[in-house]
Amino acid sequence: MIYFLPNERREKWVARLAGEFNLFLPVQIEGKIHWQKYDKGNFAIDQLALSEIRAAEPIKAFLYRPREVVATFPKPIDPAQEMSALLFGVKGCDLRGLDVHRKMFLEGEFRDPFYTRRLENTILVAADCPMPRESCFCNLVGLNPFVNRGVDLSITTFDDGWVIEAVSDRGEKLANSAKDLFVPAGEHHRARREEQRQKALGILEAQNSKKWNPELSRAIAEKTSDRSFWKKAGEDCVECFGCLMTCPTCFCFLLYDQAKAKTGADVNQFERTKVWDACYMAMYARVGGGANPRPEFVQRFINRFHCKFMHFMNQHGFYACSGCGRCFTACMGKIDIRNILGQL
Repeated sequence: MIYFLPNERREKWVARLAGEFNLFLPVQIEGKIHWQKYDKGNFAIDQLALSEIRAAEPIKAFLYRPREVVATFPKPIDPAQEMSALLFGVKGCDLRGLDVHRKMFLEGEFRDPFYTRRLENTILVAADCPMPRESCFCNLVGLNPFVNRGVDLSITTFDDGWVIEAVSDRGEKLANSAKDLFVPAGEHHRARREEQRQKALGILEAQNSKKWNPELSRAIAEKTSDRSFWKKAGEDCVECFGCLMTCPTCFCFLLYDQAKAKTGADVNQFERTKVWDACYMAMYARVGGGANPRPEFVQRFINRFHCKFMHFMNQHGFYACSGCGRCFTACMGKIDIRNILGQL
């Protein structure tokens, strides 16, 4: 079902959602978009940056925490039950991260109970990107600047209000609870939405007119031994790891154990902590005894492209890249992977 929410009713709906959920929204701060928790005393609807591109931070930190205790001994730990979260204004490129993490954390032999609990407990309200920026290239990885899957509600913004589509059963329930605010969308609303979406897609197609090799994973494999190509591609990298820390699809992590001071008879004496890891780090692949199969940076640089554009495509049928452009905007050396992959 598709609805229309007039401008004068938007703030009331947002405030109502904040009464039911831990509500997080994208707001513009000093020219950048950042996620912030809703604060009634410090919020005005005009602060919402729904018509802008994705926030600087990926949404993965809400579900896959940068650091968390995942095991204790001798007393076991259970995933905490938290108040449901609602992420308001998720972009299509953010959803590719969820696609990747579902493969890593929810399928196969082991299912991560912490990720499972948070995902089940999170409402996703998406917003179209009506005006992609130069750093955006979601169309090159098979995505669009609008969302019609994998979320609960989808919003398209206009000057006079929002067109809202219920995508899931959970989203339909949310919409039904706001029937006093929403009105049914007419054919002219649908037509405006389609026109805006096609315009955004046209912008992406124009700025990313050079398509990648349709056999990109094979081309990367064949280029692996050409060290001069990869050294030149990564020569401006200063190993700040900004590209990997801001990437919505990266999933590598490190586990470490530590003893705790004993303060009672039944207190846990050991904790296992999970932290984000990054394949550019020198010690990322080090094994017992100190051996390191990728001691040179160029080897770690190649590994990133192997992981995202070769192995993941071969194993799961899509790239572990969202085309969000965060890697470029965060990069101190301004390395654009579109230029690298476009040569293959």
